[in-house]
Amino acid sequence: MIRVFFCFLICHFSLNLFSQDLITLRSGKTLKVQIQEVNQKEIAYRKVENANGPLYKIYTRDVLRIDYESGAVDNFAEAQEKSTSLLSSRSLTAAGRNIFSIDAMALLFQNIELSYEYLAGTDKKLGIRVPVSVNMQGTSTNGNMLGNTRNVFYSGLDLNYYPLGQNTSSFFVGPSLRMGSALNYNEYYDPLTGGYTNERLVSQYFSFLLRFGYLYTPVEELSIGTAFGLGTRRYFMNIPQEAAGPAFSFQFSLGYRF
Repeated sequence: MIRVFFCFLICHFSLNLFSQDLITLRSGKTLKVQIQEVNQKEIAYRKVENANGPLYKIYTRDVLRIDYESGAVDNFAEAQEKSTSLLSSRSLTAAGRNIFSIDAMALLFQNIELSYEYLAGTDKKLGIRVPVSVNMQGTSTNGNMLGNTRNVFYSGLDLNYYPLGQNTSSFFVGPSLRMGSALNYNEYYDPLTGGYTNERLVSQYFSFLLRFGYLYTPVEELSIGTAFGLGTRRYFMNIPQEAAGPAFSFQFSLGYRF
């Protein structure tokens, strides 16, 4: 009877010893465990040497694969690679520092806007951008106007800060300065005539904006960018009721990177 009892203990111990699953981490380390639960975010397990001990958890993003005692395999490598390609981005350490772009959105208002951006620093986190915009109608009273204003010409300086450096998907934020001329449509009451007078004036202006943007680089030679800016504009000339006011910008650009 004692022999049978000891044989039972040995068999039970052997089964627990060899009843183990293997977790291979992305770091290369292998864990011998007993898997308790697997979900999209975490893997729960107990240590083989302490099958009734505490429950441990590890993130699935840190796991390369699981080899179960039954011979089944969960491979997390392919799923993580697909997730990485869709939700995150790869580093563009070899991409060029120069981006020459044209703003497609500006064409809706008959503007031709070209820009040049230089990515400074070893990590390319600072972009120095110079835009130049010319309206195809110039100072003519014809053509589209945005509200009561139409830009005739402007240039300036943008400083784009990329906190995560240059990747396939990069976000940036920074200040923007603009100097240019605009055609303004004004309607005001003239006490001499006793009626309202309409006039269009070309005025010089200065504006300051804070821009937020996103730059997508699917291949090293192509950049697709969008940015939104909000700030204030001040005219140099005294335009009735419009000497100062809000300013905003929206940009959708296609660029060649080299």
